[in-house]
Amino acid sequence: MKFEEIFPGTYLLKVPFGPVWTGIILIRGEKNILIDSSHLDPEAYLIPALEDLGMKPSDIDWLLCTHVHGDHIGGHYALHEKYGVKTATLASAADALRDPAKVSVRVRTRFPKNSPPPQSDLKGVEPDLLLGEGELLEGRLRAVATPGHDDNCLVWFDEQTGTAFTGDSIQANGTVCQGIAFYRDLAAYRNTLAKLAREDIENIVCGHVYDGIGNIVQGREAVAAAIRYSGERTKLYGERIASYLKEGVPVEEEPVSLARRLISEVGCGMPERLFLALHTVSEHLKEIRDDG
Repeated sequence: MKFEEIFPGTYLLKVPFGPVWTGIILIRGEKNILIDSSHLDPEAYLIPALEDLGMKPSDIDWLLCTHVHGDHIGGHYALHEKYGVKTATLASAADALRDPAKVSVRVRTRFPKNSPPPQSDLKGVEPDLLLGEGELLEGRLRAVATPGHDDNCLVWFDEQTGTAFTGDSIQANGTVCQGIAFYRDLAAYRNTLAKLAREDIENIVCGHVYDGIGNIVQGREAVAAAIRYSGERTKLYGERIASYLKEGVPVEEEPVSLARRLISEVGCGMPERLFLALHTVSEHLKEIRDDG
């Protein structure tokens, strides 16, 4: 598994993650920066991929993350504690980075009948640098808070290339692991899409392949279309769920019937465990009830 140069000086490593992959970004320049670390120990994929480029962990100046989920920060502890790589994040995401196991518990225990066990073995790190909203790292990467998928999400915007490294902040129609887009806060997710639509973004690099947009979106028109499509899917989910309720589809304590119906009609594959889709469906149910 090797880093692929996707833009001049910008590389993507696709680390296998179940039926999909999770991405690690390497930006090479005056400062070498990693964004995300996958779910595995760095020695499994990352370090061999760095060696293929003639690099080692000590060549990395900063380790960042797009959000504190296990498939994006699983290698952070080893890189920071074993190899001494410095970490930076938004001040608003610092507590999550210090305790990623707590984040996993929150995501994976809301729907216990349809969730895997929490990732209680995830180890956090103490950030070496806390940035404020919109602040630049090394005069190049701008940190932008983008909650919705989770409350600790952020986008790193590369001022040199106009590229937004979005992680999971833009969900499109989700991945096959989710079935549909996954967000824990519907209002925040909508606000994030609107916020990103106002940015002057030349390219988007996502953390996975997302149904409807892929993982690399190039050109301002394509970027605008990808953000717009993500909003349209969210609107569609709400409309479909409202119609299912009128039809009398049952709403269980864990709304599996609604989730299965929605995924089967507009999703991208039925996941074995529905917990991610249940978060999304529950957010729409809450909105429907509040509006009702």
